[in-house]
Parts: sequence; C-alpha cells; structure tokens
Amino acid sequence: MTAAIVGVAESDLGITGRSILGLQAQAVSRAPADAALPLKDIDDVLNADPISTPLTTADCRLVTDGGGAVAVYDSFTITVLLSLEGLGFCEPGAAAEFIADGRTRPCGGFPLNTSGGGLACWHPGMLGALLLVEAVRQLRGSCGDRQVHGAEVALARGTGGILSTRAAVLRGVDR
Repeated sequence: MTAAIVGVAESDLGITGRSILGLQAQAVSRAPADAALPLKDIDDVLNADPISTPLTTADCRLVTDGGGAVAVYDSFTITVLLSLEGLGFCEPGAAAEFIADGRTRPCGGFPLNTSGGGLACWHPGMLGALLLVEAVRQLRGSCGDRQVHGAEVALARGTGGILSTRAAVLRGVDR
C-alpha cells in the first residue's frame, strides 16, 4: 500500500494503521511455512517498527536503520508543516516546534528538502517530479555538498489541489 493511499484512508476514511497492519498480518499467516519472509507471524507484523504513521517496516519492506532524506512539496511554508504532521513525523499542531531548533537545516539531523525546494529558488510547475529526482540523487550519493551522509531511504511527498490531494513515494537502496 502506498503512503498516498494510507494518508487519504487515515484522514478521510477513518482507516487506522492497526487495520492496515491487520491486512499484512493476514497475508503473512497465509504464506507457506518455507517462504523467505522478513516477518514470520502476526506478532512480527503487529510489533513492526513505525516509519511514519501508519506505515511500519511491515508495509514497506525497507531496512530503516540507515540515514535518509525527506522531500516535501513546499508551495507555501504551511504546506511543509502540514506535510510533516500528515506523514507522522510529529503530532498535529506540533510541526512548528518540530523544526524550531534548526532540525531541518543542513546537518540538523532531519534532512528536509535538501535541494532547497520551491521555497528556496525554483518552482517549474511540476515540482513533485523534482522531489523524486532529488530523492533518487540522494540514494545514489550524487548530491555533492548537499548529500545526506549514508542516505539509504528517501521519502518524496507531493501535495496538490487546495492541499486536498497527497501522494508519496518511499524508496530505499539495496543492501
């Protein structure tokens, strides 16, 4: 399930992360005993480490103990704050506090919009595509001075309409 579907489901349909994990748990319980699964039983699924509400490692199949980068559509500053909250990096209403200590600045511990994004200098009309390009560059290690050291996971999230539609892509490098 993609983060876009999860975001819409959580906010608009009332589907919870627990119910989504229930689907994954059912799938694991039906898998052949000799399947090479990272999750072997329902408890593995229900106790999986969170990535961003309601996604867990059970949904994404990514190893998440490495470094990562986050790119969100930044048409306005409020869009960034709402995205951080919507992705579960902080509670609703807490995004301003989440970034207040410089956490999202270079070397601040939370690599956000490492290309500078639309607020810094550019907005070609299809900024979401450039968020994906930056995510891939981070994973390839080809960002030069703005490279996130050890980036193994990258999340790109776009917002459209009147902040009414969302889509996210979560990628990782092969180990």
